[in-house]
Amino acid sequence: MRALAYLMLMGLLTAQDLPNGESQLPQPKVPFVLTYYDIRQEIREINPQGKIVVDFFINEKGEVENPVIRDTFNLDLNEVVLDKVRSSSYHPAIQNGRPVTVKYTLPIVFK
Repeated sequence: MRALAYLMLMGLLTAQDLPNGESQLPQPKVPFVLTYYDIRQEIREINPQGKIVVDFFINEKGEVENPVIRDTFNLDLNEVVLDKVRSSSYHPAIQNGRPVTVKYTLPIVFK
């Protein structure tokens, strides 16, 4: 039991950020941008309103991996949104001075 508690404590200590600030969230290199011109052929309404939520991973190289639509209000927009997410790129997240893979959730709101 003591060994298990020791291992859990070591895991917590190694997962924490270093005090000298060697951690950061992913930063966009090529940001996600979706314009009316990207979706104009897919929309049938004059003013689409709703939200699309996309989950994906940003790997150690800052590349987008495995984008998946988690929630959508319009199925016709899903493929355009996924293509735009795939075309974005990031500076990777840094933890303890090393690039790491992180899960990212992107909510896209149409008003």
